[in-house]
Amino acid sequence: MTAIAACSSTPEPAPPPPPPPEPEAFPARPLAPNRAHEGLQVPRTDPTGVRQTVNTWVTPAQAVWNLRSAYNVAALNCDGVIYEPMAERYGAFLETHTRDLAAAGRTVDSEFRQKYGPTFRDPQDAYMTQVYNYFALPAMEDEFCPIALAVSEELALMPKGGLSEAAPGMLLRMEEPFLAFFKRYEAYKAEAAAWEARYLATYGKPYPYTPRSFAPAPIIAPVAVDANGNPVDPAAANAGVPATGGTVVTDPVNAVPPVLQPQIVPAPPVPEAPVAVGATSADPNGTTPPVTTTGQ
Repeated sequence: MTAIAACSSTPEPAPPPPPPPEPEAFPARPLAPNRAHEGLQVPRTDPTGVRQTVNTWVTPAQAVWNLRSAYNVAALNCDGVIYEPMAERYGAFLETHTRDLAAAGRTVDSEFRQKYGPTFRDPQDAYMTQVYNYFALPAMEDEFCPIALAVSEELALMPKGGLSEAAPGMLLRMEEPFLAFFKRYEAYKAEAAAWEARYLATYGKPYPYTPRSFAPAPIIAPVAVDANGNPVDPAAANAGVPATGGTVVTDPVNAVPPVLQPQIVPAPPVPEAPVAVGATSADPNGTTPPVTTTGQ
């Protein structure tokens, strides 16, 4: 009986299962700086380290025109009470510097005509569209607008006849935040590629992402000038139509839209602006001093 009782005793309980493994901790995927688009194509640098933007190696006259374009974008797109004076200052800028602007416009037309011949209007319009796109990059609003505001204050104090000399330096200041952003964006792309190589196959595509964009902005009426740079027919100018013999100096030739959004996917190359005489990326000291960038 004792042997039978021993055989029927309750067995020892099995040990508990081991705890589940701790989930692997992994970092969040890097975000594009300034909430920029994921597929943004930034200008590249040349072998000397100079970034090839729409403002690199342009002629002095083109620098005046591109500065005006950058100012136009800022007056239209920079939002907030602090930026409200820029729209009024921009109008005063056009009136004060009509002669310099008209002279620069005629020179730019001549430069494009010399480079492209009788059909120069199309490449000129394409280039100016690129200039507007460049300064209208939505991700740059917070960094571009304060600098544009400071430049607008200086332009408001600039006497007639001083724009042509000051424009190259002011254009470089307008561009500086973009050059810094391009470097950050390239670093982000490298970091994002490394994250995807390590984690994407295991964890899949992360959170949805909404890039920044500009809200539609009102159009500032252009000012028309005659061949000598004198304002003509304000009624026609306010309607956006130059009077007889006048040239609209606030927008590119043939009324290229003033603010366009940047290309998010690779686009076919567009014609470049004529470069300063003798100026190349390897030899910036051309016969005519070029406007160049030193950012990378």
